[in-house]
Amino acid sequence: MTTTRPTLIDAAEGLAPTSPDNADSWWFCGRLHDGEKVFWVKIHTMLMQGACHSTVAVLQEGDGHSSGKQAVEALDDVKVAADSLHIQTSVLAVSGDLDHLDISGATDTASVRLTLRREEPVLYSGGSGVFPFFGGTTGQYALPGLVASGTITAEGTTHQVSGRTWLDRQWVSGATEPPRFTWLGLDLGEGRYLSVWDTVGDGTSWLTELRADGSHLITHARRADHDGHWVLTVPARDASLDVTHRGLPGSAFAYTGACQVTGTLAGEQITGHGYTDVIGS
Repeated sequence: MTTTRPTLIDAAEGLAPTSPDNADSWWFCGRLHDGEKVFWVKIHTMLMQGACHSTVAVLQEGDGHSSGKQAVEALDDVKVAADSLHIQTSVLAVSGDLDHLDISGATDTASVRLTLRREEPVLYSGGSGVFPFFGGTTGQYALPGLVASGTITAEGTTHQVSGRTWLDRQWVSGATEPPRFTWLGLDLGEGRYLSVWDTVGDGTSWLTELRADGSHLITHARRADHDGHWVLTVPARDASLDVTHRGLPGSAFAYTGACQVTGTLAGEQITGHGYTDVIGS
């Protein structure tokens, strides 16, 4: 699966760390199920200012298990490959290439082990994968529909799980302002994915839509708050999406939420799911 469009990054090579001067992030969130049991999982590692920040979170829908764990460690105390994706910290491990990845992590009461397989195109944010970011520049792309399988062990019970996982790969260079944003990654089914950015804080947003054939649409959107949930309108796609969200445990750096989506897209009724990260709001 390759793109025939010009981009400013190489997604395969971009999995490896970029530069010690940059902030490097590998962010995985997934919706997984064991029969009727549904789990949301976050595994995130970030290299920044000489340290490695790790987060693992597990949330079962309903009144099920909820736990999270964070670690901040010196780079000398973790394993990070220089020319490929292979990172191991005290709470998680991620490795692999653009088509196959293995991720694992543990909290005090749960553990996750997943194998991820790519069957769909890469989502390049902004179409090129590079855009301005708080006085600097960011590279960002996603593998938004990774097919996931593996196990979640929570409070002594092991669940065989499957589902879909979103990888968001980002690096930031030269930023001169503190980040403040609301980001949404939405899986609307049938190979349709939205990556939505609001860096103003008032709901003014722009998005990149990835379609099943690998084509991208970049357009504006509006996010409005209604009684604790969001309504996202996208005029170019005749879309009005109601997004409810629930926070995942264990993250002090950002609010990460599990999202359920209903509404209309191009005149069709749709349901979907997704994820949100909110920083500085």
